Amino acid sequence: MVHLGSRFVPEGGASGFHDVYTERENVEAYKKDGKFPDGATLVKELRAHESGDFTTGEGVSHSTNGLKQWFVMVKDSENRFPENANWGAGWGWALFKPDSKDINASTDYEADCIGCHIPAEATDYVYTQAYPMLKE
Repeated sequence: MVHLGSRFVPEGGASGFHDVYTERENVEAYKKDGKFPDGATLVKELRAHESGDFTTGEGVSHSTNGLKQWFVMVKDSENRFPENANWGAGWGWALFKPDSKDINASTDYEADCIGCHIPAEATDYVYTQAYPMLKE
Protein backbone atom coordinates (compact mmCIF):
# COMPACT_ATOMS: atom_id res chain seq x y z
CA MET A 1 0.00 0.00 0.00
CA VAL A 2 1.01 3.60 -0.53
CA HIS A 3 0.46 6.58 1.72
CA LEU A 4 -2.23 8.87 0.25
CA GLY A 5 -1.95 11.59 2.87
CA SER A 6 -2.49 12.54 6.48
CA ARG A 7 -4.58 14.77 8.66
CA PHE A 8 -3.88 15.81 12.21
CA VAL A 9 -6.69 16.28 14.72
CA PRO A 10 -5.34 18.11 17.81
CA GLU A 11 -8.14 17.41 20.32
CA GLY A 12 -11.09 15.15 21.06
CA GLY A 13 -11.83 11.47 20.69
CA ALA A 14 -10.44 11.40 17.15
CA SER A 15 -7.28 13.28 18.10
CA GLY A 16 -4.05 12.15 16.57
CA PHE A 17 -2.63 11.41 13.15
CA HIS A 18 -4.99 10.06 10.51
CA ASP A 19 -2.79 8.34 7.91
CA VAL A 20 -4.56 6.97 4.83
CA TYR A 21 -3.30 4.20 2.55
CA THR A 22 -4.43 2.38 -0.59
CA GLU A 23 -2.95 0.07 -3.18
CA ARG A 24 -0.72 1.81 -5.77
CA GLU A 25 -2.90 0.68 -8.69
CA ASN A 26 -5.83 2.57 -7.17
CA VAL A 27 -3.87 5.81 -7.27
CA GLU A 28 -3.08 5.29 -10.96
CA ALA A 29 -6.73 4.47 -11.74
CA TYR A 30 -7.92 7.54 -9.83
CA LYS A 31 -5.53 9.80 -11.73
CA LYS A 32 -7.01 8.55 -15.03
CA ASP A 33 -10.69 9.19 -14.36
CA GLY A 34 -11.10 10.71 -10.89
CA LYS A 35 -12.67 7.58 -9.40
CA PHE A 36 -11.54 4.70 -7.25
CA PRO A 37 -12.05 1.37 -9.05
CA ASP A 38 -14.23 -1.40 -7.68
CA GLY A 39 -12.30 -3.37 -5.09
CA ALA A 40 -10.12 -0.41 -4.09
CA THR A 41 -9.33 -0.46 -0.39
CA LEU A 42 -8.78 2.68 1.66
CA VAL A 43 -7.35 2.23 5.16
CA LYS A 44 -7.14 5.07 7.65
CA GLU A 45 -4.89 4.35 10.61
CA LEU A 46 -5.49 6.59 13.62
CA ARG A 47 -2.45 6.99 15.87
CA ALA A 48 -2.09 8.76 19.18
CA HIS A 49 0.23 11.75 19.39
CA GLU A 50 2.51 13.63 21.73
CA SER A 51 3.61 17.24 21.49
CA GLY A 52 6.75 18.96 22.62
CA ASP A 53 9.25 21.66 21.87
CA PHE A 54 11.85 20.86 19.25
CA THR A 55 14.35 22.78 17.16
CA THR A 56 11.63 23.06 14.52
CA GLY A 57 9.27 24.89 16.88
CA GLU A 58 7.17 24.79 20.01
CA GLY A 59 4.20 22.48 20.42
CA VAL A 60 5.31 20.18 17.60
CA SER A 61 3.23 16.98 17.44
CA HIS A 62 4.42 13.57 16.40
CA SER A 63 2.74 10.19 16.23
CA THR A 64 3.42 7.50 18.81
CA ASN A 65 3.10 3.74 18.71
CA GLY A 66 -0.34 4.15 20.32
CA LEU A 67 -2.70 2.75 17.71
CA LYS A 68 -6.25 3.93 18.29
CA GLN A 69 -8.18 2.30 15.43
CA TRP A 70 -8.39 1.59 11.72
CA PHE A 71 -11.17 2.66 9.38
CA VAL A 72 -11.54 0.64 6.18
CA MET A 73 -13.55 1.33 3.03
CA VAL A 74 -13.84 -1.07 0.06
CA LYS A 75 -15.20 0.38 -3.20
CA ASP A 76 -18.26 -1.45 -4.51
CA SER A 77 -20.28 0.51 -7.06
CA GLU A 78 -22.48 -2.55 -7.70
CA ASN A 79 -23.61 -2.92 -4.06
CA ARG A 80 -22.84 -6.63 -4.09
CA PHE A 81 -23.90 -7.23 -0.49
CA PRO A 82 -27.18 -5.31 0.05
CA GLU A 83 -28.11 -7.51 3.03
CA ASN A 84 -24.95 -6.41 4.88
CA ALA A 85 -25.64 -3.35 7.07
CA ASN A 86 -22.02 -2.22 6.58
CA TRP A 87 -22.41 -2.09 2.82
CA GLY A 88 -23.90 0.88 0.99
CA ALA A 89 -23.37 4.24 -0.70
CA GLY A 90 -20.92 2.53 -3.05
CA TRP A 91 -18.64 1.22 -0.31
CA GLY A 92 -18.14 -1.50 2.25
CA TRP A 93 -17.37 0.11 5.64
CA ALA A 94 -15.47 -1.21 8.66
CA LEU A 95 -13.89 -0.10 11.91
CA PHE A 96 -11.28 -2.15 13.72
CA LYS A 97 -9.93 -1.56 17.21
CA PRO A 98 -6.50 -2.71 18.46
CA ASP A 99 -7.96 -4.98 21.15
CA SER A 100 -10.14 -6.88 18.64
CA LYS A 101 -8.45 -6.59 15.25
CA ASP A 102 -10.50 -9.37 13.65
CA ILE A 103 -13.95 -7.97 14.51
CA ASN A 104 -15.68 -5.16 12.66
CA ALA A 105 -16.77 -2.75 15.41
CA SER A 106 -19.22 -1.10 13.01
CA THR A 107 -22.64 -2.69 12.95
CA ASP A 108 -24.36 -0.33 10.50
CA TYR A 109 -22.58 2.06 8.15
CA GLU A 110 -25.52 4.48 8.22
CA ALA A 111 -25.29 4.78 12.02
CA ASP A 112 -21.53 4.35 12.49
CA CYS A 113 -19.77 5.67 9.38
CA ILE A 114 -21.60 7.74 6.79
CA GLY A 115 -22.26 10.69 9.11
CA CYS A 116 -18.58 11.66 9.06
CA HIS A 117 -18.45 11.27 5.27
CA ILE A 118 -21.53 13.32 4.27
CA PRO A 119 -19.39 16.48 3.73
CA ALA A 120 -17.38 14.47 1.16
CA GLU A 121 -20.41 13.11 -0.72
CA ALA A 122 -19.46 15.04 -3.88
CA THR A 123 -16.13 13.18 -3.97
CA ASP A 124 -17.66 9.72 -3.43
CA TYR A 125 -17.50 10.07 0.37
CA VAL A 126 -13.68 10.36 0.32
CA TYR A 127 -11.86 13.49 1.49
CA THR A 128 -9.65 13.57 -1.60
CA GLN A 129 -8.36 17.10 -0.92
CA ALA A 130 -6.18 15.58 1.84
CA TYR A 131 -4.45 13.22 -0.61
CA PRO A 132 -1.96 15.20 -2.70
CA MET A 133 -0.63 12.17 -4.57
CA LEU A 134 -4.01 11.87 -6.33
CA LYS A 135 -3.35 15.27 -7.91
CA GLU A 136 0.30 14.86 -8.95
